[in-house]
Amino acid sequence: MPNKRSRSKQKKYFFCNLCGCELSRLGSPKHFLYYTEAVDIKRHLGVSLKIANILAAEGAFVTKNAWIEEFFCETHGCLWMVVTRREEGLFATIPANRGDWSRSTKTTNPNQPNPSVSEYTYRMSRRMNGKFLAPYVDRNL
Repeated sequence: MPNKRSRSKQKKYFFCNLCGCELSRLGSPKHFLYYTEAVDIKRHLGVSLKIANILAAEGAFVTKNAWIEEFFCETHGCLWMVVTRREEGLFATIPANRGDWSRSTKTTNPNQPNPSVSEYTYRMSRRMNGKFLAPYVDRNL
């Protein structure tokens, strides 16, 4: 059984696109990306247009080779990156944008409030500062 004890060879290394330092995984869930248009399926999966049309006709196609995950950079802090697995077994990362979040699984729509959260809690979470300003009371009187 070769390489039985050497799991360090199997570790995946990710690097920051902004500064080049190594990224640490934070253990966040993977939010896989899906595609609904035939042109997007063809571009991201590298298949022919005929196969892309067949996949698009079936509905949304969820790929297991691209997902959004949270990483930590020493200089930039927490970053959400789109991780793409290439054919060679290598991984490529790019920063996630709003369009990627709209095509991801297990995420909520940020423009629509959660129905299980009360209106008061939702309003308080949108305040500019999280502190409640109590009226000033002079206790030395």
